[in-house]
Amino acid sequence: MQEVKEQNILKLLWFVYKRYYHHTRFAKYIWVYVVLRFFVNLYPLLISYFLARVIDISINAINLGKGFEEVIPTLTIFFVVSVIWLVVNNIYQYIDSVIDLWIPYLDDNVYLNKYAEIEPQAYEDPKFVNSKSMLGWNTWVVVHSFFEALHSLSAIPVLIISFLAIFNQLPLLAVLALFASIPAALITKRFGKKLWNIWAAKGEEKIIYSNYREVLWGTNFERLQEVFIFKYGRYLIEKARKYNIAFNKKLQKNHIERYTWTTLLSFLSNVVNIFVMVYSLQMVFKGELSIGMLTFVISAYQKFYMDIDQSLQRVSTILGNKNALNVFYNVLNWENKIKSGNQQLDNVSTGLELEFRNVWFKYPDTEKWILQDVSFKVDKDEDIALVGKNGAGKSTIIKLLLRIYDPQKGDIYINGKNLKDVDLDSYYKHIGILSQSFNKLAITVEDNIYIGDITKKKEKNVRDAAISADIDSTIAELPLKYKTFLSREIKDGIQLSGGQWQKLAIARAFFRDAKLLVLDEPTSAVDSISEEKIFDNIKENSKEKTTLIVSHRFATVRKAGRILVLNEGKIVEDGSHPQLMGQNGLYSQMYSKQVGAT
Repeated sequence: MQEVKEQNILKLLWFVYKRYYHHTRFAKYIWVYVVLRFFVNLYPLLISYFLARVIDISINAINLGKGFEEVIPTLTIFFVVSVIWLVVNNIYQYIDSVIDLWIPYLDDNVYLNKYAEIEPQAYEDPKFVNSKSMLGWNTWVVVHSFFEALHSLSAIPVLIISFLAIFNQLPLLAVLALFASIPAALITKRFGKKLWNIWAAKGEEKIIYSNYREVLWGTNFERLQEVFIFKYGRYLIEKARKYNIAFNKKLQKNHIERYTWTTLLSFLSNVVNIFVMVYSLQMVFKGELSIGMLTFVISAYQKFYMDIDQSLQRVSTILGNKNALNVFYNVLNWENKIKSGNQQLDNVSTGLELEFRNVWFKYPDTEKWILQDVSFKVDKDEDIALVGKNGAGKSTIIKLLLRIYDPQKGDIYINGKNLKDVDLDSYYKHIGILSQSFNKLAITVEDNIYIGDITKKKEKNVRDAAISADIDSTIAELPLKYKTFLSREIKDGIQLSGGQWQKLAIARAFFRDAKLLVLDEPTSAVDSISEEKIFDNIKENSKEKTTLIVSHRFATVRKAGRILVLNEGKIVEDGSHPQLMGQNGLYSQMYSKQVGAT
């Protein structure tokens, strides 16, 4: 994965804000939220002050023989403040609820928009995959850390006001309040960072734990059927439990040490608190502090001490989450290695002409050459098949052709243009691809086909594609036909068989009406009769198009006009089925072995 330096915690929190709330609509609510939270936090201090004033005025009125009317102005202000607080608090609760409602929407906006841009080769990088998986588990941590920071920010003015209120009455107590907060600050510094280091070192265990339990939480019939028959469900549960226990023990050890120190240092803080109480009472007996102000000073002191403690707890949480915030920063700043060229590939009315010139390729961080000096040319209306043993380089040729990777040596040309110079969006709009691991989306049948080309209108073209893929008759029998959801978790939804899914994916590729059709094991899950019909339709639909087929099924391969045979990263044979059979080479051996076996 790309190396990114560890960022300052303030920069990370600002980055979260910019990613989530950069839009004015959301940003203004966030800052209103902070201001309102400040007033909500300030309210207990104000109430303590007005109660203190009521007590002092009442005592003074009684001593002077005056009546209840002396207290009425202060009680009126107290009532007004309470009403204002009631309104402010309800507005605050409303905004807090609205912000919570936005979180799923903002999560999608932040993460999915980025994930849609990240190039496929990133998912063959174990470090990136690990980081993305960790982030998937900890998206709530990112937002939670940001709001912990907001709460701390809103507490700062209240802390200052509390401190000044105490200092105005008894300066010594204000200094003691600061002194009493030192133990909590030391604990935060030591154990917050330690917790963060545990997550950095052990965060992967959380993913492993999830992997062992994930199948049992799912609803996939075939996967759960295997678990039930093989009876390995409890084994998975036990393995998951062991990883979870090992991870929790590490955290528990840190918590034991942390709260042991917290107990000891809190004892010192309590000694200071008792001294504050004694000292304040002495000031009352000396006549230097009124009884009302005594209650206010003690309340302000407790408010200051508790706010300091809560703020430090939040800081500890944020520091403990710093590793997750760094992963968030790194993944959201991922830069694709493949850079698009600027030459447009427009006005293409026929198939694409392809050419590999002396191409060499090996995967990142490996030494083995997967392709060695590969050269071949494909005409714009040719249908060509790639065959060879596992690991021969067939899938790698497709990845290079789709510019998922660039070769280390040699060049690839599309319609005479170097692929590195071609604008990728203008290139991809002419490509249709069906891989072995096509997406089985739990959306409607219609949309499963329509996503093949979202620039088209749906209605007629969707059904035409389904007919060509031999799936229309199956769709006609579904509860809601093309509007049926492909998920048993939705009312009237159904699940297709493996062969039906493959036909639906083929319909998706047909719907695109691409000038270059890449088919990687396109009929591996369908029966031979359907396969024959589908390939007749591929032939019919591929006129004035380029078709590239990778398949282990020679009933499919033999229909191609031209066949390239790969072995150990090199093209060793090139020709039609009859020509290659006449050469008695690798293709002939593979074909005879498969046909003989069947």
